[in-house]
Amino acid sequence: MDRDQSHTAETLVERTRARAGFLVVFCSDLAIFGAALAGVLWLRHGTGSNATEVAAILTSAFTTIGTMTTAYFGIKSMSNTAVSLRQHEPKDPPTDPEEPATRPR
Repeated sequence: MDRDQSHTAETLVERTRARAGFLVVFCSDLAIFGAALAGVLWLRHGTGSNATEVAAILTSAFTTIGTMTTAYFGIKSMSNTAVSLRQHEPKDPPTDPEEPATRPR
């Protein structure tokens, strides 16, 4: 496999990982939203609407959604930065001409 095919394969894998990760976060956010909505509706129809309980459910749901989504994008951006830095580093580290090739033990 030559360099272009390897780069294309790595790009395809990275794109697939990004899409799958986003899909997982999106579906999790929808599940949290659905659970919060079900809880609010259950409280409203079952026991009467208590504003404090509804506010607690909505606050915790949106905090969880915000935290999870922010964490995903933060981790993804750091991963992209690491990949970018790794691609631009030299293949062989420079050697110090004054340092001996072998070190005494």
